Amino acid sequence: MAMPERVAVIDVSHWHSTYDASYLRILTDLERDIVGVADANEAIVKDRAERFDSRPFTDYREMVEETKPEFVIALGKHSDMPETFRYLVESGIPFVMEKPWGTDAETVSGLADLAEERGAWAAVPFFTRYSHWAVTAKQMIADGELGRVSHIVFRMIRPTMQRYVEWDSPWMDELASTGGGALLNLGGHGFDIARFITGEEPEVIAAVTSHAVHQKEVEDYALVTMRTPGGVIFHNEVGYTMPTWPANRTDGEQKVAGELGLLRQVPEGLHLLAPERDEVIPVPEGWRAGFGEAVRQCLEAVGDGRPPPMGVRECEAAVKLIHDAYRLAGRS
Repeated sequence: MAMPERVAVIDVSHWHSTYDASYLRILTDLERDIVGVADANEAIVKDRAERFDSRPFTDYREMVEETKPEFVIALGKHSDMPETFRYLVESGIPFVMEKPWGTDAETVSGLADLAEERGAWAAVPFFTRYSHWAVTAKQMIADGELGRVSHIVFRMIRPTMQRYVEWDSPWMDELASTGGGALLNLGGHGFDIARFITGEEPEVIAAVTSHAVHQKEVEDYALVTMRTPGGVIFHNEVGYTMPTWPANRTDGEQKVAGELGLLRQVPEGLHLLAPERDEVIPVPEGWRAGFGEAVRQCLEAVGDGRPPPMGVRECEAAVKLIHDAYRLAGRS
């Protein structure tokens, strides 16, 4: 399947350019031609350009005009994302932008409206949708194999906020730049997966946040409970409190509990517990997941003339739930 060959990346001081998701590494592994990287920090953009055989630009508009990419990955401070998003919509270039696209739900909703009005190809990389657990859980629920679902648990506790400082994104503890902490940055994955797995539109019924560990402007822990119209309870727990740094580890749990079975992710694959069944379902050989698969799916969709696998309304829905949770947690 044909994929865009010429790609560019905006705001590469964002940690996901070379850490965690490592979009530049993904594009290299996919043998794409990274025609330009842009960032206001000259030292960082030069470093990324040298490491990934690209051209550095301190102005992304100049980069786009000079290099004429066929596809763009946009990163950056959350507060800067709306301006970049609008520029890319006007440019007509297909693009993926890291969540959350802005610091408030109203702005993100306006961006989704704009993209649809202009017919823009814009995607959000909610990579958890490609996990073996999420895909299997969704199918088993749809097929009735788990019976009536009681509750779903999604926990993602990541290491200290110091990692953002060491990963060239010290702005992550500034409320004005981010719009929030762990709930805004990590919680979106849980909110999206709740909608993906259940096929329903949940509402936030309880939320609490904490600044106890790092005592920054933004929260380092959040626990949110949602309920779907069908009665499924979903617990979304996120934080920056995993005490392992510099080891980049995660305290994670993904579990669906139903009347006929319980399905949870384990290191060996998926653990299915049901009447007369207690087994581990291994991850199929060659299974592709994570950010790399999210990028691949987007590139293939563009190449094949298909719409984004996760479009603007997916990001809008997740961000709305995030800010509903903030309001219930006592933050206006």
